[in-house]
Amino acid sequence: MASVSPAGRRATDALGIVAIILAAFILLPALMIFLIGLTPGMNAIWWLGIVLLPIMGFLGLVAVAVGAIGIVVRVRAHRSPILSIIGAALGMLLVLPSLWVLFSPTV
Repeated sequence: MASVSPAGRRATDALGIVAIILAAFILLPALMIFLIGLTPGMNAIWWLGIVLLPIMGFLGLVAVAVGAIGIVVRVRAHRSPILSIIGAALGMLLVLPSLWVLFSPTV
């Protein structure tokens, strides 16, 4: 039985995968609530967006942190941090609505 040498194995970007999963875990329900809220008969579903907003901000910050750690680890290992960059970008996408609500000039 042939064994795989350690030099031949590809290292996966585990932190990048975790960041993407965390971001997708909350991004998909938020997108679903937004799309359902656009239909004329389902305008009452927008309250779920208000409940979902703090969760989006928190998991977005966690995804950004995990993605940033993944970027640092992959760069130090001289590998490409593509999945970590995608996870951090999705995390920032989740944090932006919370920042928009917090810093919007209208009351």
